[in-house]
Amino acid sequence: MFRGLLESQLRQEFPKLVQDPKVKAIVVTGSGSMFSGGAEITEFAMMVAMGEAEMRKNNPVAALSEMMDTIDASPKTVVAALNGPALGGGCEVSLACHYRVAAPKASVGFPEVNLGLLPGAQGTQRLPRVAALPVALPMILQGRPMNAEAAKKNGIIDVVAKGDAAEFALTHPPAPISKREVPKTNRFMVAAGGLEQALNTAFNAQPLMVAPGGIIKCFEAACSGKSFREGVAVEMEEFTHLFLAERMAQKVPGVNEKPAPLKKIGILGAGLMGGGIAMCFVQKGVPVVLKDAKQEWLDDGMKKIQGLWGGQAKRGRLSQDKYKQYMSLLKPTLDYADFKDVDMVIEAVPEIMDLKKEVFLDIERNTKPDALICTNTSGLNID
Repeated sequence: MFRGLLESQLRQEFPKLVQDPKVKAIVVTGSGSMFSGGAEITEFAMMVAMGEAEMRKNNPVAALSEMMDTIDASPKTVVAALNGPALGGGCEVSLACHYRVAAPKASVGFPEVNLGLLPGAQGTQRLPRVAALPVALPMILQGRPMNAEAAKKNGIIDVVAKGDAAEFALTHPPAPISKREVPKTNRFMVAAGGLEQALNTAFNAQPLMVAPGGIIKCFEAACSGKSFREGVAVEMEEFTHLFLAERMAQKVPGVNEKPAPLKKIGILGAGLMGGGIAMCFVQKGVPVVLKDAKQEWLDDGMKKIQGLWGGQAKRGRLSQDKYKQYMSLLKPTLDYADFKDVDMVIEAVPEIMDLKKEVFLDIERNTKPDALICTNTSGLNID
């Protein structure tokens, strides 16, 4: 069982299971009600904190891709037992396994495009080997999840059942997706211009998104004659480019002034993105005021943050003193008045233009004149 991917038990234990002569087959499953949502917020924050040179030299996603190779190449049958949602890197783990046995409540999906990224652990190369492009493209280009029954119908999941995945693993030989040929229908669709049409549709829906262009390049590599390994290289290059692009955009030519210090930050929206951004600042020692509109939303966001840092502390990756320090730097609130002395506010509310306009006005009324007001939008034109 595993949670995060970049420093997971799966990476540490899988090679041992392959070498253990007592182990005849391997079942990979998640803990709790989820198979895996991919990298944890704290793992993603670690990547954000890396410089360009370090990212290119010690790319953690490249290490994750290598883990997929290890699973794929196992001489013992590997079955992913999907006990719940398998999203992002979690879905890529399931595709690296030789078979996928899913509980009825399970689902699969690739939400990376919503973060301006693409799957970076071989997902763009495996998915078009098992699913038709009209199914695979929306999953990655638009971040559409799929329930277990639909995934089985479309070739992504092998079995939907409540039964024992171990029995399935013991009665089926290894069958890595990397060895499969891309279906002829997918190759024909690419040759006929299907990718260009899909890209135009994606750009019309979200014209400011850059990730769809990289995703299309990855699908083209998978479906136009390149080997699996060549396609993985294209995917890694496109992922790294997208991940570093935002960092590079911060370097404005001719601007050499030292940035003003940020002594306190306000975050509006305690959801996944807002909470993740708050954690990034706190881990850099910057106090954060985290605001939401309803107490239950705020409580839920704080619970998730406490769970992530608390989980690190339990696993010995974070000291109790550091955990207490982090929590002391984070102030939850329902009151805009707590933004009165922050140096910057980042809004992370849902992608609804009218809502964005409303909260920008509220922020401006309740912050000091020189406070920066920033948005976390990935697809709306705020000009």
